[in-house]
Amino acid sequence: MANEKAKNVVVLGAGVMGGQIAALLACAGHKVHLLDLPLEGDEAGRARQGLEKALASRPPAFYLAEMAQRIQLRSLEDLACVGEADWVIEAVVEESAPKRALLARLEPYLHDGLIISSNTSGLSIAELARDRSAEFCRCFLGVHFFNPPRYMKLVEVIPGPDTEPAIVQQMVNFLSEELGKGVVRGQDTPNFIGNRLWIFAACDMLQRMERDGLGVAEVDALTGPLMGRPPSATLRVCDIVGLDTVAHVAETSYEGLPADPWRSLFALPAFYRRMLEENVLGAKVNAGFYRKAEMGIEALDLDTFAYQPVQKVDLGALESALSERSPVRRLRALWDDPGPWGQLGRAHLAAVLAYAAEHAADIAGDIVQIDQAMRWGFNWALGPFELWDLFGVEEVVSTLEANQQRVPDLADQLLAAGETHFYHEQGAFSPTQLQRESWQPPADDWDKLAAERAIWSNDGAYLVELDEGLGTLVFSNKMNALGPAALEAVHHAVDTASFAGLVLAGAGSLFSVGADLKHVAKLVDAKDWAGLEAFVAAFQEAVQALRYASFPVVAALRGLALGGGCEFALGSDGRVAAAELGMGLVETKVGLIPGSGGCMEMARRGASDIASAFETIFTGNFSDNAFQARAWGLLGADDEIVFAEGQLLKRAVAKLRSLLAAGYCASAPDGVEVTGDEGLALLHERLDEGRAAGQLSEHDVVVGRGLARVLTGGGGVHRGVEERDLLDLEREVFLQLCGTERTRERIAHMLHTGKPLRN
Repeated sequence: MANEKAKNVVVLGAGVMGGQIAALLACAGHKVHLLDLPLEGDEAGRARQGLEKALASRPPAFYLAEMAQRIQLRSLEDLACVGEADWVIEAVVEESAPKRALLARLEPYLHDGLIISSNTSGLSIAELARDRSAEFCRCFLGVHFFNPPRYMKLVEVIPGPDTEPAIVQQMVNFLSEELGKGVVRGQDTPNFIGNRLWIFAACDMLQRMERDGLGVAEVDALTGPLMGRPPSATLRVCDIVGLDTVAHVAETSYEGLPADPWRSLFALPAFYRRMLEENVLGAKVNAGFYRKAEMGIEALDLDTFAYQPVQKVDLGALESALSERSPVRRLRALWDDPGPWGQLGRAHLAAVLAYAAEHAADIAGDIVQIDQAMRWGFNWALGPFELWDLFGVEEVVSTLEANQQRVPDLADQLLAAGETHFYHEQGAFSPTQLQRESWQPPADDWDKLAAERAIWSNDGAYLVELDEGLGTLVFSNKMNALGPAALEAVHHAVDTASFAGLVLAGAGSLFSVGADLKHVAKLVDAKDWAGLEAFVAAFQEAVQALRYASFPVVAALRGLALGGGCEFALGSDGRVAAAELGMGLVETKVGLIPGSGGCMEMARRGASDIASAFETIFTGNFSDNAFQARAWGLLGADDEIVFAEGQLLKRAVAKLRSLLAAGYCASAPDGVEVTGDEGLALLHERLDEGRAAGQLSEHDVVVGRGLARVLTGGGGVHRGVEERDLLDLEREVFLQLCGTERTRERIAHMLHTGKPLRN
């Protein structure tokens, strides 16, 4: 991996994981060889099947289907491509013997700069490398992607006993900085960090389920959001993963940990073994703890082994805790609950925390890595040691003693040292050194945009000063919706802030969901047409103020950039986007059109293909990712797309500096070319066809005709028009649509349900 920007990767095995890892790396711009066993008459047959499955996977493995062209298909019978590879990823069946046999065949192709990794989820790295040469062992390690690789943040890196430390660091840097993954370093123990702790938690609940006669819905009601875990809880996760796969992970721990005092918990209960015997394996066969039936979701009754409609679980006093937005408050309520649900939840949590502390030094040597693994890999709101600190170490120890559960030595040593928490400002308590070690959360430049650093703020946005005379305007309303205060903040930044350049960003994990629809609805309901026109005009003026500011503006886009947020991005001098960005002009979903320059900008960009520009707006969709947004014309070829969101602000600042270094001069309005009657006729024809085919309602056509009118400059000859003329036309059509009953119905329905209405 000498040249990390032009890596040549070989993936051995085109199964689910191999195919999706190949897809991820191809999407990141790398040349990928995907190899699998040949089929009769087709050397690359199985590799082709794997690629086809990756292309058909849902959620999508590829950002754009054409990215699959970066993948070359080959047979495992021909490993010559390994001789020119920078990185070889072994991803064949999760069994030691076939993995070892394949790795042995790589020896003749070893060369300087090569890294070899196994995507094993829990097999011993040392065992896989047994009998290999010293040169092989130096460049071999485990790199465990979680499934699906595009969407799962966690990657575990597991060095072998002889792996070169520089290679480990190189891999960590690549995974985190280029692919945007959350990387943890695990020790070479069965199931590493994430799977080891998750399977312990799952098996603990499965055994309690059998012992206490708990139902399927009861287990998941207890171990989902109430416990700071995702709604899939425990048993739905088993179904999604596959009960046979879960059993394999449990067996790996049971067989590989003969001296573990908790080993007996990895033995699966009788009802689970019966499910395996009867091929009740989960979602892949639509028969697991749950199944989809004609009348809805049903759950397995473990007494009768028949499926019954899922019944709501009465959590008693804990029902109110489920409405808490804060996972900390939900967890604290569960821990403090004196009733039977609290007793069960407390005993389970105490066991999980005890197991994590018992084996911290074995599996990671670092409590931070353990907490990150469970948050990134399993969407736990808090990791085990964060939970120790939330409940109180002394309190957890007391609970363990009261339940006659084993108290881990690490907790006793912490208390003996006069400590009360695993974390505090001075660092994290080390399970190996038994003292504080300095630690830092993963680097994320977005911390520089914390509201506490604001030099000016109002109810809709705030300004943060960055280095070297640069600033950031951060939208900060709920979902960063853009109301009058946000527009005022834009003018403040342009008119009074003494910045050489400005980054436009959103607070939290998204850019902006667009104009404040509640504010628009309030004006519409009051029939305050003058107030509504003033608001739309103010929005247009704010976008134009940034477009023609005396300094460059770069939008840093992540999460969602919708509607008016998308229009602000389009009006910026440049954009840097996170790969998973959802971007779109979505106004037609509520019976409106973009009213703040979005139509004007798409008319400019789509001058040679007005039908495509119309389609992008009229469908009202937002992109699945930034590459799709670029294909739709919402991002330009010069706009940068990054996989690591933590690098987004840094890249936006770099783009600002490059604009300044190139001698940035504020642009002047240059007009927009419009297609006039010719384009209008084309778009009307498309609308008439859609109505005739039953694809469009009458009001869809009304909205579409209004949009077509704006995009084509209101008809007439093919010509250039002033920006102001198109903005006036945008505003006119926007107001006209707000005056229709059906648009008002669409707005109300969206605000009430969060879903579009077709009327």
